[in-house]
Formats: sequence, C-alpha cells, structure tokens
Amino acid sequence: MTNSKDFFQNYSYKNFLIHHYHQVTSTNDLAKELLNNRQIFANEIILSDIQTIGKGRMNRQWQSPLGNLYFSLCVDLSMINSQFLSTLPLFCGIVLNKTISNLSAKKLNILNKWPNDLLIENKKIAGILVENTTINDNQKLAIIGIGVNINNNPNNTRFASGNLSEFDLKISNLQLLEKFLDEFDNFFKIWEKFGFKNLKKIWLEKAYQLHQKVTINLGKDNQQNLFTGIFNDIDEYGNIIIIKDQKNFTISVGDVS
Repeated sequence: MTNSKDFFQNYSYKNFLIHHYHQVTSTNDLAKELLNNRQIFANEIILSDIQTIGKGRMNRQWQSPLGNLYFSLCVDLSMINSQFLSTLPLFCGIVLNKTISNLSAKKLNILNKWPNDLLIENKKIAGILVENTTINDNQKLAIIGIGVNINNNPNNTRFASGNLSEFDLKISNLQLLEKFLDEFDNFFKIWEKFGFKNLKKIWLEKAYQLHQKVTINLGKDNQQNLFTGIFNDIDEYGNIIIIKDQKNFTISVGDVS
C-alpha cells in the first residue's frame, strides 16, 4: 500500500497525531490497514500530499493530485449512540463548511450538497467519505476521509468542480487540516451528546437546492436509479425528505445530482 520512502513525518496537534505521507493509494485504505494492525488508534490521522487511488462514495474515484488536502481521521465511536452514526457525514460537512467560511476574507456562499459534498458557486470543492470499522473485536471506529480542492480540481466530472484558490483562499494542506480539527473539537462534543438534532438547523441553513426540485441518484449511474421531487427537509438521522406527488419520501442512500 505504501512504503517508508513515502512517509514524511509525524505531527502532534492538540489531542491528535498526524501521520504525513508524500503519497499513498488511499488515506482511508491506509488508515483501515493500520487500525486493523493496531499501528494507529483513535484521534490519529493519515494525511497525504497525493493519492493514487483516491476514493469517493459509491466506489467513485476521487482525483488527488499534488496541491490539495487529503486526510483520514480515526474517531472512536464506542460511546456514541448508534442512531447518530448515519449523520456523521453531514456533521463533518458542517465542520468543514464552518472551517472554510472562517478562513475566507470575503463572504463565500458555501453550500452543503446532500449528503457529503461542499459547493461554492455551484462547484464542488470538497467531499467526505465515512467508513466504519471494528478493532479489538468490539471497539467501533469511524474513518472520516475528506478531500478538499485547494489549488486545483479535476475536469470532466459528473458535477462541476472548483478549488479554493479560485475564490482567493490561499492555504496549505496542513494549515487547513489544523483549522478543521479546531472546529471538529468544538462541534464533536455537541454531536456526541445530542446527536444531529441540535445541528440540523445549521446544516439546512446552507443546504443546496432546499425547497427546490432535485434529482437523487439512488446508487447507480443510470436513469432507472434516479428519483426526482422537491427537497423538503432532512430528518434527525440525516435522511433526505423529498416531496413527490404530494407525498413525503424518506431516502437514506444516494446523492443530490
């Protein structure tokens, strides 16, 4: 998966330990491997300058050239109510949205695209992939993988993409990661204790296409797996609620396309 020459150095930041690599296949895959081998633990992070096989949701590739932020944060879920877990991608979206908003000198309209993307001016600038794993037979952890386009972005993507530099936000990957961790610490205490219900309003205030007609891709990129209706709400479990034919439909898996 990786080798010693790809490893750069370790950093300690607050109660987090960051393992910085020049290049890996996937930060999530490496984090999972090291967790299973008991080489890293909760509150440890895999940060890489490049991913050769970056991953997005629904087995999509996340293009990961030099100049952007790619990291995976390992979080202990042992004390978390299992009902809260489905909202973790939306929770991380709130944290990342807040992080980037606070860094920008001008007021950017950063939107949350259900369930796991961030947009600026209808361009995707970040994505989140959460994968759960178990170690030591019963310790549940989440691997939170996040990619942010800082200096460049892919072309010819399903959804238009952009990067932070085109919106006059200049920052290194490590600086952006540290700012994210500051916000993560603040919001995690709320999510851990109360779940998503106290954060739902914050997410909806920046929701892409709220109360407008949307199409949900239900998991496969073909016309038979598309569901169209009015984006009405999300529930406390992070599911999107769509109105179609004057009926409410609750959808748990998919994305707004």
